[in-house]
Amino acid sequence: MSKKRVSLFRNILQFSVLSLIILFFIGNQVGLSVVDFETYCPMGGIQAILTLMKDGLIACNMTVTQMVLGAIFIFCILVLGKLFCSHLCPLGTVSEAIGKIADKFKIRRDINGVTDKVLRSLKYILLFFTLTITLETGELFCKTYDPFYGSVTMFGHRVNFLFATISISVFLLGSIIFRLFWCKYLCPLGAISNIFKYWIGVGVVVAVLSSMYFFEVGVDISIIVGIICLVGYALEVLKIQTKQQSVLKITRHTHTCIDCGLCSRTCPQGIDVADLEMVKHPDCNLCGDCVSACPKDGALTLNEKMNVKWLPSVLVVVLFISGLLIASQYNLPTVSKAWGSKEDMEKSKEFTINHMSHLTCFSSSMGFVRQMKEVDGVLAVNTYISDHKAEITYDTTKIDELSIRKMLYARSKQFVKAPQLDQELTVHKLRVAKYLTEADLKIMAEALKDKGVYQLETQFDTEIRLLAFCDADMSESKIETLITTIKHRRSYPYEVKDVVKSNVPINGMGLMKRTFKKHEATFNNFKSYPREQLRSVLLVLEDFPKNENKFKELSNHVAKKYKGVVGIQADYQTQPTVRFFYIQDKVDPDEIVSWAANKEMTLVYTNGETEQVANPYKFKFTN
Repeated sequence: MSKKRVSLFRNILQFSVLSLIILFFIGNQVGLSVVDFETYCPMGGIQAILTLMKDGLIACNMTVTQMVLGAIFIFCILVLGKLFCSHLCPLGTVSEAIGKIADKFKIRRDINGVTDKVLRSLKYILLFFTLTITLETGELFCKTYDPFYGSVTMFGHRVNFLFATISISVFLLGSIIFRLFWCKYLCPLGAISNIFKYWIGVGVVVAVLSSMYFFEVGVDISIIVGIICLVGYALEVLKIQTKQQSVLKITRHTHTCIDCGLCSRTCPQGIDVADLEMVKHPDCNLCGDCVSACPKDGALTLNEKMNVKWLPSVLVVVLFISGLLIASQYNLPTVSKAWGSKEDMEKSKEFTINHMSHLTCFSSSMGFVRQMKEVDGVLAVNTYISDHKAEITYDTTKIDELSIRKMLYARSKQFVKAPQLDQELTVHKLRVAKYLTEADLKIMAEALKDKGVYQLETQFDTEIRLLAFCDADMSESKIETLITTIKHRRSYPYEVKDVVKSNVPINGMGLMKRTFKKHEATFNNFKSYPREQLRSVLLVLEDFPKNENKFKELSNHVAKKYKGVVGIQADYQTQPTVRFFYIQDKVDPDEIVSWAANKEMTLVYTNGETEQVANPYKFKFTN
C-alpha cells in the first residue's frame, strides 16, 4: 500500500505562519519587534463588527485590520469553506502536530457517539458567553482565556491567568489524548465557521437580525446570540445535509475509487471519506490531505479537477493579503461621540492629539470622552486606540486648542535612582513628540536607571516638556540619544524635537527635597488639646522614595488605631523624616517606635470595613 501523503502546499503555509509567529514572539521578548498578535485574529474582528453594529463603537483596542480580517473570514466560510482552520490557524497546526506524535505512541483516541455530540455543544456555549460578555462590556472576553493569545503574550494585557492556564492545559492535553479536541469541542471560531458553513445557518442569522431591524423589536442581545448558537449546534450534531454554498468541494468518484481507505486514515479530522461521495461533514476544513493521499488518479478530486491541490492555499493567502491591503486604506474610531448642536458645529475647529498611550481600550476611551464632555466648548471626540490618538472638536468662541491641551495635562514625576546628596546635577528640558503620561515616565525610568539619570518630570509651557535630572557632565546630545533609543513593546519610539539645558543649579540634596512629597494631617480632636500637652517623636524614613506615596495610609492607620496620636508631619530637611504628635500621659513614645516597626498596618474605611496591608515604611529612631 502506498505511503500516506499530505498536502505539501498546506504544510508549507502552516510552517511559514508558525515560523513567523515564533520569530515575532522572540522579537517582542527581546525588544527587536513590536507586533500585536491580536491584530490578525479574525475572532476579535468579528466581535468588533458586532459591537459596531450594536452600539456604534469598536470593542476594546480593535482596529480596522481586525474587522476586515473578520469579514474576510466570514466571506471565506460562505464562499470557500473552512480554509482558515486548515491553513492559517496556529492552534490547528500545533494540535495536528501534537496528535501525529501521539499517534506514533498509540495514545490518541477518537470520541464518538453521544459523548461526541454532547461535547460539541461546549464551543457554542463558549461562543455564547464570549459574544454576550463582549457586547455588554465592550471588552474582548476571548482575550481572557484564548490559549494562543495567552501564550504569545506570556499572559499579557487582559489575560486572566487562571482561565488562560486552564485553556492552554486543556488544549495541550486534549491534543495528546483526543483527536483535535480544542478544534472540535471548544474553539468558538470553529463554532462560527459551522454556523456560516450552511445556507440554513446563514439564513437564520440574517432572518433574525433583519426581522428585529424591520419590526424594531428590542430583544435582549443574549437571546439573539443564543438562537444563533442553538441553530449552529443543531446543524452540526444532526449533520443536516443541507446544500453547502462553498465553491470548493471534495468528491469521491466511486467508479474510479479502489476502496483502499487511505483517504479516511489520512484525514486529520478522522472523517470516513472512503464512505462518502461528497464530503459535507461539518468538520471538513478542505485541508486536501485526503486528495493528496489518494493513490488513484481521479478517484478523489477537488472540484472535479485533479491538478489543483495548490488552489486552497493560494486562495487563502490572496484573501488574507487582500484584507490587509483593504484595511490599510481605512481607519475607524474606537469611540465617536458628538454632543454639540448644529449651530455650534458650524463655528468649530478640530485638532488631533497623537501618541496618547493611556488610551488602550474601550473603557479608557469612554473615560476620556466623559472628561472632555465636562469641558465647556468641547463638542465632539473621536478616539483611535490603534494609533493612540484623539480628535477633539471645539467651539472657537468658547475655548481654544491651547487651553484644552493645558487642561488635559497632568504633571507626572518618576524617580529613577538616588544621587549623592552633595553631587552636582544638570537639568535638561526636552520637547518630545509624544503625549507623555505617567506610564511613559515609568518606561523611561526603567530604561535609564543605570545611565546617569536620577529623576524625570513633565512640565507644561504651551506644550509638554520632559525634565531630566542628570549627571553634571550629561550633554544635550547624549540625553537625546538615551531617550530616542528607548525600546519598549508597548510604547512608540520617543522622538526628541529639541533639548535645552537649564542654568538653574541643583544638587542631590535639592533633588531629594524636590522629590519628597510633604504630608501633614491632624486627627483625633487635635485642636481640643492645649499645646503644652503636645509632644512629638521624630523618625527618619529609610528606603526613600519607594514608599513616599503611602503617607495617607499611614495617617489612617495611626488615627484609627491609636487615639492618643493626634497628628503626623512628613518633611525633608537634611533627610526624610516623619514626626508623630501625641498627647502627653496618653501615649508612651516608645510605643510609637514599636508601632512604626510593625509589619502590617490596619486601614479603616468610611463604611467601617477594615483591611490589613503591609507596612511599606522602615524607620529609625532619632532625638
